[in-house]
Amino acid sequence: MHLLSFLRSSLTQQIGGAALAAVVLASGLMLGCDSRYQEVNTNPNEPEQVQPNLLLPNIIRSSVNTSVNAAHTTGNLVLQYAAKVSFATDIDRYDWAGVGYWDPLYEDLRNVQTMIRIAQERNNPNYEGVGLIMKSWIFSMLTNAYGTVPYTEAVNVLEGGENTPAYTPQEAIYKGLLRDLEKANSLIEPGSGTFGGDILYGGDLTRWRKLANSLRLRLLMRLSEKQGAIDGVNVSQQFATIVENPGQYPVFEGNDDNAALEYLSSRPNEWPPHTSRIGSFRTYRASKTLTDTLLAYDDPRLQVFADTTSAANDNQSAEYVGVPNGLTDDASNEFNGGRDHQSSLNTTRYFEQPDAAKGLIMTYAEVKFLKAEAAVRGWISGNAQTFYEEGITASMEQYGQSVPSGYFGQSGVAFPANDAEAAIDRINRQKWIALFYTGMEGWFNWRRTGVPDIEPSRSNVNGDRIPIRFRYPASEQSLNAESYQKAVDRQGPDNINTEMWLLQ
Repeated sequence: MHLLSFLRSSLTQQIGGAALAAVVLASGLMLGCDSRYQEVNTNPNEPEQVQPNLLLPNIIRSSVNTSVNAAHTTGNLVLQYAAKVSFATDIDRYDWAGVGYWDPLYEDLRNVQTMIRIAQERNNPNYEGVGLIMKSWIFSMLTNAYGTVPYTEAVNVLEGGENTPAYTPQEAIYKGLLRDLEKANSLIEPGSGTFGGDILYGGDLTRWRKLANSLRLRLLMRLSEKQGAIDGVNVSQQFATIVENPGQYPVFEGNDDNAALEYLSSRPNEWPPHTSRIGSFRTYRASKTLTDTLLAYDDPRLQVFADTTSAANDNQSAEYVGVPNGLTDDASNEFNGGRDHQSSLNTTRYFEQPDAAKGLIMTYAEVKFLKAEAAVRGWISGNAQTFYEEGITASMEQYGQSVPSGYFGQSGVAFPANDAEAAIDRINRQKWIALFYTGMEGWFNWRRTGVPDIEPSRSNVNGDRIPIRFRYPASEQSLNAESYQKAVDRQGPDNINTEMWLLQ
């Protein structure tokens, strides 16, 4: 984790050389400079410190792009939204060597930490609050994927100090994330002035507050099996406090509140998979698991997520045919008669049009499913079935679809009001569908709930076990060996089957 090298390679593209020099100076990174030259080398026409609004666009874009790319290459496969065919099917078969997003997310956190520090120095609580939201979301992705990670001491690295940070236990990380999101909610002041650089919400600070509290609901539900395990955190009580006090703790109230980055038609603001080759994109097929589920429900989201086969079937009509996960190269090429008889992911939406899809952080549909499960668990008042059906409606409307007549009453969808276990299963099955292309969130939720009940991919190389974590990058073993070893000693072997604290 070398801040100077990252700033040179990343920030120069985003904010320009002059602003980069200001960030480097502000971060205390100009080590070894002779003070005799400082006055001569200072340009009075350039700012000595970059503005937070110049850092924010790249913080949002880069972290969301990392999440989208993780969904495309890994998350969609492991939770069987998509399947890999033709070549390089290793990830779909659980050969996860090198899989992960450690480096790009820690690189994004450097910018976040710089923005928070500058906002504090300039007494700008809105940028500090938004910085805490982005910091919490990024760290949640890291700890949910790896387990214990550098967190408490990571600030020292991000500010150019300690280079061998200790790994923080996951329970302490979660406590910190919840605390920072609550602080962000209190810091942000809608209507207090212009908020520039906001490519997510266009300067709407009310929606940032809603995101802070909606993310808290997500994290609290992820602790549903850890009630009482974190000192000072009453999971169900905190969840209820947020839901029951919308004036103090607003959450998403409609799809307009979705934390969904809108992409544009030109770089660097394009949907990330759009920049790949069409041949590479078409090696990602709709998974048989998702396709069969949506066909059984006559679910209109299928036409959004996938294409019909490019060749007609025996009845001379196109159809949706998903591919089983984990097939070998030869088996995937031959399945159902070959590629022309397999459904791709929606090529128009997820490849051809650079601005058709959105980078999803969190949606209103997810909030409704969280409330539905909380109601079933007795954490909050309200009708769980109503929340559940509103979640389905929100997800369909998010994609421009309407709920078909009779959808809520059919087998596999109808809400089992008198069976809590079945209700939670039904809620999280619909939540799985709604989390399509939302980073690794479907995987994170599956590990907690076991929903959907999917079979390991075929021809997998992991002993018929679905992976439950990422391995630490090899660089940690060489550059931060002592801290890495302590983390492994505490958490367990550094492999894709070790249960982190959240899963124990």
